[in-house]
Amino acid sequence: MVQGGWVERKRESRIVSQVQGRGWSLAGVSVVMLGVGMWRIDGVLAALGVAGLILLGMAWLGGRWNLAHLGAGWEVPWNVPAGAVFPMRLELRNGRRLVDAFGVRMEVELPGKTRVAGRAVWVPAGSSADLEVRVCLPERGWAERHPLRLRSGFPLGFFETGRTLELEGELVVFPKPVLPREMRAAGVLLDASPVDGASLGEAAGEPRGLRAWRPGDAPGKLDWPASVRSRARGAGLLVRESDPPGFHAKRCVVVFHSFGMDGSLIRPDRFERALSMVAGTMRHLHALGIPAVMMADFDGWVEHPSVTRTQLAACQEVLARAVRVAGTEAHELKGALMKVDEDDSLIVFSDMPPPAWKPSLPKRRLPVITPDVRRKRVPRAGMKGEGR
Repeated sequence: MVQGGWVERKRESRIVSQVQGRGWSLAGVSVVMLGVGMWRIDGVLAALGVAGLILLGMAWLGGRWNLAHLGAGWEVPWNVPAGAVFPMRLELRNGRRLVDAFGVRMEVELPGKTRVAGRAVWVPAGSSADLEVRVCLPERGWAERHPLRLRSGFPLGFFETGRTLELEGELVVFPKPVLPREMRAAGVLLDASPVDGASLGEAAGEPRGLRAWRPGDAPGKLDWPASVRSRARGAGLLVRESDPPGFHAKRCVVVFHSFGMDGSLIRPDRFERALSMVAGTMRHLHALGIPAVMMADFDGWVEHPSVTRTQLAACQEVLARAVRVAGTEAHELKGALMKVDEDDSLIVFSDMPPPAWKPSLPKRRLPVITPDVRRKRVPRAGMKGEGR
């Protein structure tokens, strides 16, 4: 979905002009010529000095007029994942009827302190100039107002004239999805994951042994070394036999917290990495078709289901707006975990080391999955990330 907005004339900011090097040179030469002409009673020299000052003043007025009555608009997606490239269109509109604008530089600040710059060489009166760029925001974040700075050295470069506007429109940058290595281990949630090349209906369980080949067995199940030995004894081919698929999670609860009781240092990079892991896990569960619920201390332990794509996007938006909570206590974490049903799979993330909070986890019938954010994860080029 694409959003757009315009900055109205009534909301124009103050125009500021700053003298540049050539402007100071012209002003200095003009003042000297005027002073020498007055001292020597030289009308021509004094007139040249006055002309230089008048030219400087006209350049000041022209630069300010060049940026006056300009409106800016943009078109950008509502939400984007961090690290993904998306198109953005900036438009600079000249609201004057007669006078054109020249040499206007634009710079807009996006979430994550990312700046996108461009230049409009000529903006005709009553018309507009477009700037289409492809943007990549490296970090998560969100903002409703985005500063837009207009700069111009028109007409002669004596002054640097600038204005600051604000582009309106909420832009949400989702965390970059990273799949923890613990989620790729066999038997964590599903005996055979689709990423391993087997569908849910054809998933193989634990190996049981060997049996004689029967019509309809896949060639890939043949155990060739055992079959060669069997044929040498005069028997037939042998295939590997497995038990039926075992545990498959009916629902997963993903919990994020910042509780720790060993006095470990707060690491902002681990907080961001943990959020990326939560985002990757939620997308992984959604791809497997496993209903999931997300809870976090920075959101007041509110349950966010993730069954549909809309609910998954809502969970990603919550992660994009997350601000670390410094005062999470043990009883709050235990209270949130007690709400989880015994039949649900529990995945707990934290930006603190696991030894600092694992003793606070309640005993459950199913093992609790606790990914460790201290190990670096490198995301794959696609939707998900993969640990090393």
